[in-house]
Amino acid sequence: MKGFELVFITDPSLSDKELESLLKNIKMSLKKSDGKLMHKYVWGRRRLAYEIAGNDFGVYHAWYFTGNGETVDELQRQFGYLDNVLRHQIVKADDLDAEAAFMQSLIPPKEENEVKEEVQQVTEESADAGKDESVNTENEKSEKAEETPKAEIEAEVSKDIPESIVKEEKTETIES
Repeated sequence: MKGFELVFITDPSLSDKELESLLKNIKMSLKKSDGKLMHKYVWGRRRLAYEIAGNDFGVYHAWYFTGNGETVDELQRQFGYLDNVLRHQIVKADDLDAEAAFMQSLIPPKEENEVKEEVQQVTEESADAGKDESVNTENEKSEKAEETPKAEIEAEVSKDIPESIVKEEKTETIES
């Protein structure tokens, strides 16, 4: 039996149940056509080079399996029926273990991903907190300015100006 690499991109809007069902159907097609799945990897959600079916992102999967020409033909046929798979490609692989090891080296361990996500969340929160503080200080300044009554300001201004110059002006509001 020959070794093959199958790479396919699924719709990122799929729920976990839908994705699990889709992957189960692909596995069953592989088994029915005398194929054997050796390694499978989820590369993860990545930005697409161009928009496909209205999606800018997709979830990449890489599977390594053994089989024959009929296995590849059956998988090609099954992928033609799947609407949730944006793109797929099957390529002959000389050494499945070496190819799978290379793919595994591209995917960081889950622990590392979790640490990166936590660090990113902390930095985002601190950036948001910094924005909130600057907004609060600006709001406090404007509130203090508003606290000073208009009458006090006018009284202070009128102290400096001689009474002969200060005249009361009456304003009328005109309603239309």
